[in-house]
Amino acid sequence: MLCGVNRPDRRGLVEAVKERVPAAEHKQCARHIYASFKKRSKGKQYRKLFWAAAASTTQPKFEAETNSIKTIDRLAYEHLMERDPKSWCRAFFEVDRACDACENDMSEIFNSVIDLDRKRPLLTMLEEIQIYAMEKMYKMLLEGQSWGSLKICLSIRLKISKLKKQQKFWGVILSRIQKYKVRIGNDGYAVDLNNNTCGCRSWQVLGILCVHAVATISYLNKNAEDYVAPWFYTTMVLTCYNHTINPLNGSSMWLEVSYMKPLPPQKEGYQEGQPLKGKGDQFERESKGKTRHTISKASAIMRCTICREKGHNRSTCPTRPEDVASTSSTVEPVQVEQVQVDPIQVDDPAQPVDDVQVDDPVNDVPTQPDMKILRKNYQDRVEREVLKKEGSSDHHQMVLD
Repeated sequence: MLCGVNRPDRRGLVEAVKERVPAAEHKQCARHIYASFKKRSKGKQYRKLFWAAAASTTQPKFEAETNSIKTIDRLAYEHLMERDPKSWCRAFFEVDRACDACENDMSEIFNSVIDLDRKRPLLTMLEEIQIYAMEKMYKMLLEGQSWGSLKICLSIRLKISKLKKQQKFWGVILSRIQKYKVRIGNDGYAVDLNNNTCGCRSWQVLGILCVHAVATISYLNKNAEDYVAPWFYTTMVLTCYNHTINPLNGSSMWLEVSYMKPLPPQKEGYQEGQPLKGKGDQFERESKGKTRHTISKASAIMRCTICREKGHNRSTCPTRPEDVASTSSTVEPVQVEQVQVDPIQVDDPAQPVDDVQVDDPVNDVPTQPDMKILRKNYQDRVEREVLKKEGSSDHHQMVLD
């Protein structure tokens, strides 16, 4: 079965397989056909009609489902017919192959198992696949041996038991020896137990009994397991998995050969000869100098940092103190006045002199916005004033002494 052949770069694979293996039956995965069909015809109704058409085992039923699509959208019907329904619809599958798979599930399951291993080096990948196949075959052999004396596989027995519950709705009409007609309402199918055939073609395509054959066999009080294809016998499963894969030693135990050793995987990142990605743009940015990237504030809400109101900033705030500079202006150095202190004349040196009262401008700091730059400039100015006044006080004390 071919998967993903609808891509333009893979369509040549279909013709190559037909040329190299002309006697083999060629199928396409219905899931990939539907993935291409869903791109232009989306909806739950299209999905139901497509899978009903893919599962149809007779051409009249297939045509009925596709005509329903044609009634809804003619272009969708033409798009579907271009995908060669003979390769993905069960109504056109060859009989006596014991396989009605219209999806490539086996390959998808295998690919999901080796998804991590396929990213490793070649020898490591092959060794991991060998370990998986060796373990899988042994588990299947043990499972087949656990069935004991069962004639057919356990999963096939479960399918037949479900069909036995449905066969009671079908009526069986005798025609001649080993030939019967099974009907329900207006639907009827001819069953031939000599040739193991049914008018629905499901028995011939899959090799497992359909509901019409189960109804006929139950009508005759016979064992339905005797009419299953030999491919589903327990002995066939044991024969298939009887051959095991022998284990191999690790790479440290391998013999030395004269051939060239495999090259290590390439390191991630830039390699010699690899085209540069984004290097040219970076060189141009460095040659032009640093560029400033700004973000537009057209949709931003402006809020003042002083009064916390919207619609203006601190530069245009009506409640901004006069001695607080705006964020856009530069802070000018503070000019400190020169204070001259006259010496105090004391008549009686023994009389204590009152302490000179010095203002404490540190505690008189006005309420400032929470901005580090403005607060630091203001503190520097206050400290200079304090130092200046402290120097004048020291001079006054010296005169008194």
